Amino acid sequence: MLTEAGYRCAVPTCREILALDLHHLYQVSEGGGNDPENLIALCPTCHAMYHRGNISSDAIYAYKSTLVALSRAFDLDAVDRLLFLNGCRKGFLVVSGDGLLHFGRLIAAGLASMDQKANNNGQIVTYAVNISHKGRQIIEAWKSGDRERLKQTLAGPVPGIGTQGNMRRPRKRMRHP
Repeated sequence: MLTEAGYRCAVPTCREILALDLHHLYQVSEGGGNDPENLIALCPTCHAMYHRGNISSDAIYAYKSTLVALSRAFDLDAVDRLLFLNGCRKGFLVVSGDGLLHFGRLIAAGLASMDQKANNNGQIVTYAVNISHKGRQIIEAWKSGDRERLKQTLAGPVPGIGTQGNMRRPRKRMRHP
C-alpha cells in the first residue's frame, strides 16, 4: 500500500511524504485483516482527522479505490504528472518532443492531451500538454471522496461497493486453533 500511494498520504489534497500511518479500512475488531486491500497509507494528520470524523469513511474508500485503479494502470510518476496537470491552466505547460514522452501514457489513455504549438522548420517542435476532461473528472472524483462519483467516472465497479451501491463487508477471517 505504500507503493500504491507513492509513499505519500493517500488523501489527494494532502500527499504528505514525511511520515505515514497504515489505516485499516475495516477495523480488525470488525473482521478486517492486515491484507494490503484493507490498508491505506495516511499521514498522521489525516489519520487523526479521519478518527475525529473530519474525513468520512466513504472518502477513505474512494481514495483507496482511486489509488488502486491508477496504480494498476500507471506508474507513480504518471499519477504525479496527472495531479500536476490538474493544477495548471490550459496551455501553461509547453514541452519539447522529449518532454512530451513523459506524458505518453496519460495521452494514450485519454487523461491528457497535446497540441503542437511551434514547429520552427523541424528544428524545435513544442507542444502544450493539458489535462483532458476525463483526466479532470478522475482527479475531481478522487478529491471529492465520493465513491459513487468515482464509480461513474471510472465506469466500472469500485472496491468496497456492491452492485446496488451498498458497501460490502470483508468476510470474517477464520481463526484456526
